[in-house]
Amino acid sequence: MPLHILLSLALAAHDTTAPPTFTTDALGKVDSIAAAEFAKDSLGSITIGVVSGPNMVWAKSYGFADSARTRPATPATVYRIASVTKQLTAVMLLQLVENKRVRLSDPVDRYFPEVKHIPAYAPGIASPTLVQLATMTSGLARGADDNRKSQSGLPANWMTPLIAALPSTKYAREPGSGYGYSNIGYSILGAALSRAAGESYVDYQRRHILQPLGMSSSGFELTPSLRERLATGVDYDVLCKDSLNYDDAANENLNGPGAGLAAGGAYSTVGDLAKFISFELGYGPDSVLRKETLKLRDNVPVAANQSLDYGYGLGTQVNRWNNIVALGHSGNVSGYTSMVLYDPERHFGLVVLRSAGGGKADAGRLAVLALLKLRSIMSQRPPA
Repeated sequence: MPLHILLSLALAAHDTTAPPTFTTDALGKVDSIAAAEFAKDSLGSITIGVVSGPNMVWAKSYGFADSARTRPATPATVYRIASVTKQLTAVMLLQLVENKRVRLSDPVDRYFPEVKHIPAYAPGIASPTLVQLATMTSGLARGADDNRKSQSGLPANWMTPLIAALPSTKYAREPGSGYGYSNIGYSILGAALSRAAGESYVDYQRRHILQPLGMSSSGFELTPSLRERLATGVDYDVLCKDSLNYDDAANENLNGPGAGLAAGGAYSTVGDLAKFISFELGYGPDSVLRKETLKLRDNVPVAANQSLDYGYGLGTQVNRWNNIVALGHSGNVSGYTSMVLYDPERHFGLVVLRSAGGGKADAGRLAVLALLKLRSIMSQRPPA
């Protein structure tokens, strides 16, 4: 069955399926999977959480939050969540649609005319729309060809390196003609939404999304409390005689994400992202998004690959294994990897945060293995 039809069926099941109850034995199996994954290299730390409906029902950490290996990681440990940030930007878009500040079909240059600094794909081709940016069908390349100069800068001034990067950005294809993952596309989306809202991106996220969802350990700037709990990021550098590189992550935390703020600049914890999963599954609060707006999100077509096992909807990656569909987002930035994954049919999900890049362990693989294990256990239970 095509991916978009399976996704529609899974989302429609929300009204009739109760959140699952996971036994101690089931959660013990997730613990074993996570411990085995972390033990493949024992780099940094891994924190995993299991969400059922409106609640995080289990969480555990493995490894250490500091390079000296004296501070064990805990579920309160803070990580960079990288591209999982895109889901927050997508919620901002939906809120502004709900409040009639923008339309999905609006061209981005209506709010961010600087996008015209990007060389046109061809004469007469219009700028991408907001929904094309949000679904990775904008045609834009993955990032600017500027030797990462734009990937540095504090959140308060993040649009300055973004605008400077636009002349060195290209279109890989005509807007609307196909899927292509674009970090700078999401940065442009965030800038346009900030202009439409009349509020800085960071302030908007804090006031309208993070605070209402109770995500008090999340943000785009390292407050003293977040910095105290931040896991030290490390990269396994195969190009330098298999050495451990702590410098890149430390510098990015110090210097800021620059143009990448709205595409991958957020910090969070497993508990806060569990609240976000519950919200994405439809457990409110309605003050963040009404049910009708969530249905609008779910009706936006998914740009899928030819094998129909992966696609991208409005701010969310869509994965399929046979008849199982799970939504969410992965993240990968210097020193940190992450995966948020949730099953809309069965009303549960997982968060995996890792303070390491490279090596043998993998946050995404862990999330998938744990989700499929829990689905397998649920399918073996007799009907109620």
